[in-house]
Amino acid sequence: MYTPILTFLKDALATRSADLLVGVQASEIRRNAMHFLTMSMVLGAVLIVIRWMHLTGIEALVGEQRAVSVVGALGLELSWLSVYLSGLMLIWMLRPSGVWVVRLTLVVVLLEGVVVMVRWSLGFDPGPGGNALAGILIVMTMGASLLPWTPRQALGLATAWVVGSTATLLAVTPGDVVGIGVTVLSYCSVVVPGLMVSFFKTTRIKDRFQIDNLQSRYERINQELSAAKSIHEQAFPEPRTSGAVRFAYSYRPMSLIGGDYLFASFERADPDSAGLVVLLDVSGHGIPAALTVNRLQGELMQFVGEYPSTDPGELLGALNRYICLTCHDAPVLVSGIAVRVDPGAGTIQVANAGHPGALLRGKSGSLIRIDATGPVMGIESGAGSAEWAVEEHGFGSGDALIAFTDGLTEATDSGGGMFGVGGIEETIRSRWLDPGQRWPELVQRSVDRYCEGVVNDDMLIVDVYRP
Repeated sequence: MYTPILTFLKDALATRSADLLVGVQASEIRRNAMHFLTMSMVLGAVLIVIRWMHLTGIEALVGEQRAVSVVGALGLELSWLSVYLSGLMLIWMLRPSGVWVVRLTLVVVLLEGVVVMVRWSLGFDPGPGGNALAGILIVMTMGASLLPWTPRQALGLATAWVVGSTATLLAVTPGDVVGIGVTVLSYCSVVVPGLMVSFFKTTRIKDRFQIDNLQSRYERINQELSAAKSIHEQAFPEPRTSGAVRFAYSYRPMSLIGGDYLFASFERADPDSAGLVVLLDVSGHGIPAALTVNRLQGELMQFVGEYPSTDPGELLGALNRYICLTCHDAPVLVSGIAVRVDPGAGTIQVANAGHPGALLRGKSGSLIRIDATGPVMGIESGAGSAEWAVEEHGFGSGDALIAFTDGLTEATDSGGGMFGVGGIEETIRSRWLDPGQRWPELVQRSVDRYCEGVVNDDMLIVDVYRP
């Protein structure tokens, strides 16, 4: 009869709470275990004193005498005391891990139950109720409250207590069927509070562990995103504030990182050299778009390095071939504007791949909109660079080209109306630049006022100008 019980207890003592203990400090478990053993020992000592004080009267009342001598009875009490003292000494001296502390407390409670059953079987305790029931109620409830016992472990203890006590009761008083039934019901009742505490506490520990785990994962992801943001921002060029051709820009991604990108190539040794500026807008948002941007950055650097004098149409054609070849498994669309400025010739060349129209502002305040000169990139075609026509305009002192992504033109107000290219044109027409300011700053302010600071898309605006 005891073999299935022992097998079940062996499984329970395998400490399935190991995963739960990950989120609990071992020092905290050891401290709680020592409190539990100390309080249980004090409680047991009080019950022993009460039992010894009333033992003679109880024996006279029931007409029975204990089956062991006083020396034997004292030996039982010392055996019980040694169980708790041994548990305390092992925890204090060896400082075991949380898993082994839990196992040790389970063994201590099991051994106490064995001592109680031996007392009954030897007749030292006239009956199995009273102090024994109160003791197991308090020990089970207190242990489940202070220690991370799983419901399986608590159920193992409860099963051992009920089955072992019932077997002992049947051996001692086999004829009292009604009394045995009532007593077994009492055995089952006193373990219920401990089981309930263990269940609810385990659920709470699991929730705390999951929350801590999610918090840790969130912090790790946030660190990785911060690193990705730093890498993404380092891909953007520094604003050019000297030389015959300069540029400034403002970039505000919708999330931590975005899919807008600005590329610039100028000869550092020659401040009057021609320069190339490319603005791109990758479809989508966040990390996928940013990863595509990083790939396009490498291709742009390589292509411009090999062909520094390429015109904007050829560059967009090369970039389109690269996108179609490398992104065919996960198709993406890229709109963009490529600009080449030659201060020596006083010209600017612009090719627009399905992008919102750029605005060429003359020194006198005149505006020329340069709309798309070809389709967006990422669509297979065989026409090559001929698909992106190049517009050429004069570009003298005081002229500027303002290009932007659709995050600015599609910014909406509370009524759903879009800011549009017209809103940017109106800002440029109605405002004059103060010293130290450029158009990206002023246009971004206008957009923020219009949409009340709500960012629904990545926003990038660049101002290529001649001082």
